[in-house]
Amino acid sequence: MQNFTMKLWTVAAGAAAATTMAVPATAADPNAPQAPQPSELVYPTGFDKALSLMLAGEGGENGIGSHRVWPTLSFPALTTEQIGKALTGNTLAIPYHYAHQYSANGKVGGYNIRYDAVDVKKCPKTEIPGDGLLLYEGVCSAQVNEPVTGSWQAEDNKLCVDIAWAGKTQITGCYTMFFVMDSVAMVKPDGTVSGKAHALKKGAAPDM
Repeated sequence: MQNFTMKLWTVAAGAAAATTMAVPATAADPNAPQAPQPSELVYPTGFDKALSLMLAGEGGENGIGSHRVWPTLSFPALTTEQIGKALTGNTLAIPYHYAHQYSANGKVGGYNIRYDAVDVKKCPKTEIPGDGLLLYEGVCSAQVNEPVTGSWQAEDNKLCVDIAWAGKTQITGCYTMFFVMDSVAMVKPDGTVSGKAHALKKGAAPDM
């Protein structure tokens, strides 16, 4: 089992993860937090409940997916089945970057956002959400949504994708997924986080 913590990434079996990531109780302090048993290395309220809360847009109340471990907060990696449940028919998005839609037939659609510089006079001085214009450090840019194509599958407790836009493959390979409060973390095989935190949106995400 793989676990994401706020301090480190670790690849370990459930019991080992529980042992290395929790502060064990001592005889001198019977009230010290106990390391979770391997059978407890699951979502406290159940994965389906955690998923429904995530898709409902709630803000990570009660720590979606987190173990009750102190002082290190730990999140279990999603299994193959859980990845399938989370993504089928839904969208992974990074606001102002892209929205990738995962269909039940293994196809990926959606769009990547490109920004093209335009006359700075076109940008309002105050940001207007949804107007397709972004003023940043004195540069005015127009948002262009580039169609995304590709494929996905969940296997070996990982999300494997081959996603292209602008005429070439942009994202490929297999990633471990984590629910981290109200976000989704994607982790490369070398244990590093891939880009920013993703939002999981129900259905085809609206323009962002």
